[in-house]
Amino acid sequence: MAGPGRPRRFDETHERQLLLDASLAVMERNGFDDVSVADILAEADVSTRSFYCHFASKDELVCAIYRREAERAAERIGESTKAAATPIEALDNWLAGMLSIGHHQRKAKRAVILSSPGAMRAEGYGESVRYALDMLAVPLRETINAGLERGDFAYGSDEDIELIQFMVWAAAGMAPGRSVRPSFDQVFDTVRSFVHRTLGVQLATIA
Repeated sequence: MAGPGRPRRFDETHERQLLLDASLAVMERNGFDDVSVADILAEADVSTRSFYCHFASKDELVCAIYRREAERAAERIGESTKAAATPIEALDNWLAGMLSIGHHQRKAKRAVILSSPGAMRAEGYGESVRYALDMLAVPLRETINAGLERGDFAYGSDEDIELIQFMVWAAAGMAPGRSVRPSFDQVFDTVRSFVHRTLGVQLATIA
C-alpha cells in the first residue's frame, strides 16, 4: 500500500483516471458499502495525499465516477447514432446502447453499484444523475431533430424526449436477481415499439 508521503509518479490527469479505475475495480469486487479510501489507495498504489488532491471525499469520488461513466456511454452511443444510415436506425441504435447498460454483464454490474443506496446518499448525487441524463439526451435529441426534418418522425417535443428517457432509463436499470428477467431482445422490442409510437414513426411513414 502506498504511504502518505509517497511521491507522485503520474501527471494529474493520468492519476485521476487511475483512481477512478481503481475505485470501480474495488467496488466491483467488494460492493459499494464495503469500500474504503484505503482499499482504493492500495488498488491504485498511490498516496493518501494524491487521493485528496483530486477528491475531497468519497462522495466526490462517487459523483466523478458517475459522470465519467455517463460521458463514456454518451460518446459510445453518439458514435453509433452518427454511423446510422437513417434517423430511425439511429434511434434504434440509441435505444440499444442505452438498454445495454442494464444487460451487458459488466455495464450492468457498474450500473447497480452506482445506483445502490450507499451511492445515492453521496452529496451531489442528484446533480450527477441530471448531468448524466443531459449527456445521454444529446444524441437522442440530435436523432429526433434529424428525423423530424426528414419526415421520419411525426412528433418529437421536449416532453416526448423526457418520456422516452424516463422509460429507457428505467428499463436499462432493471434490478438484477429477479426470478424472471426478460432478455435484451424482449426488452428492446417492447421499448422500441413504445418509442416508435411515441414519435409517430408509422404515421410519418404513411404520410
